[in-house]
Amino acid sequence: MKYENLPIYKSAMEFCVYIETIVKSFDKYHKYSIGNDLREYSKELLFLIHRANIHKEKQDKLIVLRDKCEDMKMLIQLAKELKAFKSFKQFEHSSKLLVDICKQSQAWLNHYARVIK
Repeated sequence: MKYENLPIYKSAMEFCVYIETIVKSFDKYHKYSIGNDLREYSKELLFLIHRANIHKEKQDKLIVLRDKCEDMKMLIQLAKELKAFKSFKQFEHSSKLLVDICKQSQAWLNHYARVIK
């Protein structure tokens, strides 16, 4: 199966595009500090999904993906505390997209763990 057909990949791509869009509206300081981190982490999620999908031994890759999702949650919360988002709606929408990815990554890990037993 190609990774482009995975629902988690589609969710991560939507998230990545959304992050790129909202970081453009950050003020200059936040755009080049936490905005850069948000952009890098969101792209890393895409890469990890691809890696998890192509490797036969998925469990280690899926654990890294799940952990990266949790790291991203903290980064979004930090951006909120730093008032980097132009509106609460940006924070809310990015959080919802990310929570969906986190749930899917955990479900994928749980499914894979059951399959290899």
